[in-house]
Amino acid sequence: MSEMSIRSFVAIELPDDVARGLGRTVDCLRALIPGSDIKWVASGNIHVTLKFLGDVRIDRLEEVQRALEMVCAAASPMQLTIEELGAFPSPRAPRIIWAGLKGDIEQLASLARAIDEALEPLGFARESRPFTPHLTLARVRDEASHGTRAALSDALAGASVTGNLAVEAVAASLMESQLTPRGAVYSRVAHLPMGSCR
Repeated sequence: MSEMSIRSFVAIELPDDVARGLGRTVDCLRALIPGSDIKWVASGNIHVTLKFLGDVRIDRLEEVQRALEMVCAAASPMQLTIEELGAFPSPRAPRIIWAGLKGDIEQLASLARAIDEALEPLGFARESRPFTPHLTLARVRDEASHGTRAALSDALAGASVTGNLAVEAVAASLMESQLTPRGAVYSRVAHLPMGSCR
């Protein structure tokens, strides 16, 4: 990344209490699977990704923000709950550990599609895969042993989300991601309220 661009994405941030609840779920899973084969996401970094933008030049941030503001203003706030755990591509061959979302999922998918459509004229490629709403909790390293993957699969089969976690999504955020030796550090670039055009 050059000094004239930032690595960025569009997301729905979680309230602190929900992030802490997911942190407890991560702690429970981590206790069952010791070792360094799994890279756990810090609770403060867990979010719903709507679109990853990659490196965006600083001088283009304003037009990106304007496009996102218009899309989000036309969207309705959403009620989401976090109720299940799983893995991509499957629990038996886990690479990404996730917490699943329920509630206004169609609205969430519509928002992601609208963001895709609004940013395409600005040079951002449309997503090639369907939008799958989730919260990434961990990534399994490529070199993880078969034993670690099996233990993780067993842990997921018996685990559940800790607490009653609900999110009232009333805004999205344009985020910056700074990669550091200790992991990614996220910061909000712009707050994008929903429903201001309704």
